[in-house]
Amino acid sequence: MKILIVAATQFEIQPFLEVASNYPNCDTVITGVGMVATAFELGRILHENEYDLLINIGIAGCFDRNLKIGEVVQVTSESFVELGAEDDQQFIPIEQLGYGRSRFESSLLHGENVMLPFLSQGHGITVNKVHGNADSIAKVQQLNPNSCIESMEGAAVFFAADKMDLPVIELRGISNYVEKRNRATWNIQLAIMNSNKALIQTLDFLPDLFSKI
Repeated sequence: MKILIVAATQFEIQPFLEVASNYPNCDTVITGVGMVATAFELGRILHENEYDLLINIGIAGCFDRNLKIGEVVQVTSESFVELGAEDDQQFIPIEQLGYGRSRFESSLLHGENVMLPFLSQGHGITVNKVHGNADSIAKVQQLNPNSCIESMEGAAVFFAADKMDLPVIELRGISNYVEKRNRATWNIQLAIMNSNKALIQTLDFLPDLFSKI
């Protein structure tokens, strides 16, 4: 099985890079931050190479206060929450406009998502501007009440996987809660350390998982 591991920045995947030689079936790509950079890099690399699985790893903000800073979430579905149009105070999603899709599901096993038994699961939203204002946070939660994780790349990886008919896994370490920006409460290093541990655990678990396909 050939796997492409996707990260926005090198520091988010550095712990894995230090042991990557133990996983010769895995390639890594550093896309840069944001959905545009991610989509471009994946379009380029997936045109030039063939893979059996995409894994997106990184840090993220979390809406769910029941989850702890540093905890790792398997994101099982993703949405481009800004993709659509405003109609005064109303938001019209791209599906309603009739021009495409904004939500994508992870599918690993016979078209169904497989939950990694050692991680929590949740829905992710992907944004160009991370939220740090109480009003905008309340609004996005009203429109996406089941959202757990906020990132700037996840849905772009899911989009590429959907277009290339590839299974995808997304692992996000919680570095902060989605709230008014307060870096004093963040723990980026813990989120990176734990998400990389989860990545290695996932890679070691995959042979058993895919033996069922």
